[in-house]
Amino acid sequence: MNEYPTEEMLSAYVDGELSPDEDAYVADAIARDPRLAARVATLSRVKSALSGLAVEPPEGILLPGARRSKAMLAVAASVGLFVAVMTGLLTGFLQPDGDRNDWYREAAAIHAEWVQQPAAANAREVDANLYLASIDRLRLPIHAPDLTSAKLRLTYLRFYEAKGNFPAAMHLGYTGRRGCRLTLWVTSAPAALSTNLGEVRNGTMRSFRWRTDKVAYALFATGMAEQRFTTIADKVYEATRARHGFDDETRLALNDVSRKAPPCAA
Repeated sequence: MNEYPTEEMLSAYVDGELSPDEDAYVADAIARDPRLAARVATLSRVKSALSGLAVEPPEGILLPGARRSKAMLAVAASVGLFVAVMTGLLTGFLQPDGDRNDWYREAAAIHAEWVQQPAAANAREVDANLYLASIDRLRLPIHAPDLTSAKLRLTYLRFYEAKGNFPAAMHLGYTGRRGCRLTLWVTSAPAALSTNLGEVRNGTMRSFRWRTDKVAYALFATGMAEQRFTTIADKVYEATRARHGFDDETRLALNDVSRKAPPCAA
């Protein structure tokens, strides 16, 4: 799909009526073009006002994506990687521990869908204004480290409004030049979520999750070399807890392990 998004496509995007491929295409176009993002924001305000549910999203920010209901999660289960997540519940990888795992299952499903979408050639990094506006809307003291030293760039961002059992959340998508995709999911933390770095293994998808104060983090990668992802997760965990960027020693370690790692096999 190479054409510029039409007005009809933008309207369907706001209404959540596009196919997964079309939705991803329009979201990518919005991330690249602030004017397009502003137009989508205007459409959203108009449609919301007409429905009696007026909202005021900041200009230039990606509009919220559709939340995954139980039915939508069932559809996502058709993706093999998500099936592995559900299998983990039965095999002990992810024990029901009373911490309201809905947020984690949603993140796993969305990551699994995202890695199946075609990668945009020469994708640009997320606009700083979109990033800061999304953090402001999330209203949580989050910290998302710069992963360029790990040969990953932040090229995808989507904000999800709170709905039902799901709190507001951000999906930060990092991409590499050799097929690697990494998701950092950020949302409000359930009180029972451990502050320790916890790992979940499900087939080719690995993930880590943890809590820092009020913030829940989950880090997902598919097909990434074991040592590389373990090192990235450990360093991101430390950075979110300290709420500061990487020091020179950490950047060198990330660069070294990423340089030596083979291409990702998503």
